[in-house]
Amino acid sequence: MNLEKLFWSKTKVDILKYLVFRRQWVSMRALESEIWWTFPAIKKQIDSLDESWVLDIQKDNSGFSISIKKEYFDLFKQIFFTALKSNLTILFDTYSVMINKYFLWKIFWVPLDMDIVIIYQHMEKPQIDELKNWISELFREFFIENASIVFMSAEEREKRYRLADKFVLQVIRYFPDTK
Repeated sequence: MNLEKLFWSKTKVDILKYLVFRRQWVSMRALESEIWWTFPAIKKQIDSLDESWVLDIQKDNSGFSISIKKEYFDLFKQIFFTALKSNLTILFDTYSVMINKYFLWKIFWVPLDMDIVIIYQHMEKPQIDELKNWISELFREFFIENASIVFMSAEEREKRYRLADKFVLQVIRYFPDTK
């Protein structure tokens, strides 16, 4: 999903991502230091979002305090998580020769302790590290600093399945077609 085209502005997308994933009730100066855009660019997009009735802006002597209105917060969160999921799917498809299966969990509302589980075949340590870096970069683009990722070889998964490993059994319970 190309969010910049959807919202017509990379700055606007970064502001909304920050408000969804990092924190609400932030000042424009704090946004400027966190999202690497100039103050005039941020001010222009904040004004645009305010005119769209998307933001709740509290003005006082110390400045502005900006957040997404409650009625729109979940909608934006869903849009951005869908975009992140789409970007991860595209990334995993580029490694489809090596990745047997992958599962998106906790961060995508499946109640398990891991965010992503990747079952791979024929991946070496440098390739795993490269994929980890790409995944981390995707999460950073959404201002998500921590993600729990498990890499498991297909052989290890089979071995743990035969031993009735709790984690592997959880995967099967939530994704029954993974046996």
